[in-house]
Amino acid sequence: EGVSLTLARAPNEGYFTPAEFPVTTTAFRYRPGDLEAWPELAGNRIVMLLRWHTGRNSMVRIDAESRTVHLQQPQPGLVVVPPRYYVENLEALLDAPGEWHFAPASGKLSFHPPADLPDPNQARLTVPRLSHLLRVSGTADRPVRNLRFYGLTFEGTTAGGSALTLAYAHACEVVASHIRNVAGEGVRLDPGCYQTRILENAITRTGGSGIVVAGVAHPAKWTDSIRETRLTHNTLSFCGGAAISDHDTLFSTIAHNAITQNLGRTAISVGGWRNLEEALTGGYRVEYNHLYQVQECADDSGAITTSGLTHDSFVSHNLIHQVRRGYFNDNVAIWFDNMSSGWVAENNVFYGLAQGEMKLCAANLVDNLYRDNFVIEPPAIAPEPLLLGVPDLAATGLAIRSEATGSDDGFLTGQYLVARAELKNRGATGVSTVHLFVDGRRNATQKVASIRGNDAHVEFRLRFATPGLRRIAIEDSPTQTIDIRGEPWSVLADELALSESVVPAGTAITASARLENVGPREATAAVALFLNGEAAESRRVTLAPGEAKPIAFQLTPAPGRYRIRIGNTPESRLHVYAHRAVALTTRPLDTHVSATAGPAEFQVDTARNRYRIQASGTDLLHAEDSYGTIYLRQGVRGNFVSTVKVVRFSERTHEWFRAGLFVRNDLAQSFGAEPGSLGSVLCFTTPGRTGLQWDEFGDGCMHKASSQNHPRTEPYPMWLRLARQGDRFSSAISYDGITWTGTRQTGPVPGLAEVVDLGLAAGACDQRAYAVEFADWTLEVEAEPTP
Repeated sequence: EGVSLTLARAPNEGYFTPAEFPVTTTAFRYRPGDLEAWPELAGNRIVMLLRWHTGRNSMVRIDAESRTVHLQQPQPGLVVVPPRYYVENLEALLDAPGEWHFAPASGKLSFHPPADLPDPNQARLTVPRLSHLLRVSGTADRPVRNLRFYGLTFEGTTAGGSALTLAYAHACEVVASHIRNVAGEGVRLDPGCYQTRILENAITRTGGSGIVVAGVAHPAKWTDSIRETRLTHNTLSFCGGAAISDHDTLFSTIAHNAITQNLGRTAISVGGWRNLEEALTGGYRVEYNHLYQVQECADDSGAITTSGLTHDSFVSHNLIHQVRRGYFNDNVAIWFDNMSSGWVAENNVFYGLAQGEMKLCAANLVDNLYRDNFVIEPPAIAPEPLLLGVPDLAATGLAIRSEATGSDDGFLTGQYLVARAELKNRGATGVSTVHLFVDGRRNATQKVASIRGNDAHVEFRLRFATPGLRRIAIEDSPTQTIDIRGEPWSVLADELALSESVVPAGTAITASARLENVGPREATAAVALFLNGEAAESRRVTLAPGEAKPIAFQLTPAPGRYRIRIGNTPESRLHVYAHRAVALTTRPLDTHVSATAGPAEFQVDTARNRYRIQASGTDLLHAEDSYGTIYLRQGVRGNFVSTVKVVRFSERTHEWFRAGLFVRNDLAQSFGAEPGSLGSVLCFTTPGRTGLQWDEFGDGCMHKASSQNHPRTEPYPMWLRLARQGDRFSSAISYDGITWTGTRQTGPVPGLAEVVDLGLAAGACDQRAYAVEFADWTLEVEAEPTP
């Protein structure tokens, strides 16, 4: 009783994937052993997870000889990304405990009892017949008021409805009830609901969303609005849509809920997808929710997703962990989706994120705030199911050491020290503020995220310009006294930055820092640039009391490895390597076109160093991976710099047709029926933009991208430069072939090989073919390892 049984399916868990990329919307080839030419296909369903939607279709024929399944109707999206899929509702698939099948033609009901039900005759089996169980419907001028539903069970509906629906209902409550095993939505609030409270309920196994608050962006009259809804202290699991969906409402509070095993695209969805400035949306409080093991079937999503223009709306103090990896696109903890504006996301805690903490789509951070959010290591002790309090931290084990030497004594003026303490959280999971005290006064504060019952730590960096004894404490830790020795400093240098950290010899490097006069009177100091501990250049700088200003040095060092600092800054590392030119005109070049970019045409004129690629595609980003490439197979080892001139695009080329320099471990292994090769980095331009994108998460496709508009429309010819620097890359552009601007850098690229493919590539996003011409492709590689 209370358990939802499984319609006979294959595979029994998880999904199949096609044997190869589908080339038609009506059929695809399956892998050996996945499907069979079952003689009876009546009533079957095939469920396909595609980009942004789930496709539901039927199989009309299975050809065992060619291993091809033919679909009843064309399936949108099938030739964009290969699906994950399962088949169900065939008697031949009835092979696992808990599965069932019904044949309408014969009236035969088959049931494979679960292991914990030895006698199926003792089971209480029900088949839902209703799409709605209870509706509470008032009118705008005569709303229903003050209804209370306590301790009830709503169970068993067909798809297309809600177990419980309220409309034009004021000050009603649903408390401590069970909503389970419904094929549609759990609880739905329609327009006209005011001060509804949905509290302490257990909602599980809904085909649609668990709780839906369905407002109207532009209601005809104020009585049609939904406002002051409270959804708190509920537990939601296995919801087929968003566990909680609240759109186009005012002053909703979604707090202290626990959401797990969510099967929909997002666990909490708030805002208004089609909002304009005058939309009736705002005052959201999404806080102290615990979301974990979510987005099992999702792609391109966030555990908490915002959308639309709003005001006074906060996503804060939520705990989000074990967010599943997307198959085609990336899944993150918080997603500012379509037209998000006016949202504040702060003091949230994350761990176990396979692909990242935050992303934007048709939204910008200039319109929203994302601050003081924390990604931490998975805790030894699991967090509490419901977040009901605040952290209570005890600080112990204060340790102070020199950042430069690691020593816990011999502290010098002008050098950074690190004060560290262990923190035990005796309260609830969350974010708290920790204080550093120097000589009995609060010197600095830092926010720390911690999980109930677990240890955390905090570190403060500090330094002193004058010698003497200092008393240090963190929160309630015992105070330690340290002796600072050395000459007093009036000018301190900080914030050292190098324009590049790995460069070929002959490259000009800029080293910059920030100088500050920390003394009570005007100071003049000689500030030096140090290479490997020796002064290479010095300048005299005069600063007024409290004044700060930047300083920068230009250097072009010989090949070698350097420790660099300015004044008394901490050191940074620089690697300058000898290099040699690779004659690309004498090297054999290969071509490849991915499954979604064909047909493609390639023209290679190595004698003139000119190239042309014509390709189609659905997108050269994410798992669509649409590109044609002319490339040097396994031809580049270690660090390198490659440049190319983009001569022109064909007429009326789409503004997002990407073309440029492409690196991958194996450029011939694009994302098809299986994930693509690792190590992808693309320095690209389009008719309107230029940028850099890469495989940030090591999942065989590129999700991370950074780009900007050209200063004028189609400024061609233009030049692209891509440089490898260990496990990172940088890019730059030039509009004259001399002056390089727009420098961008990747983070570490997971799984990047020592020897990679390098090529020219291009791909479209609208399934139309366009062309691009390249010229003057160059390659400089590291001559030999620098000791």
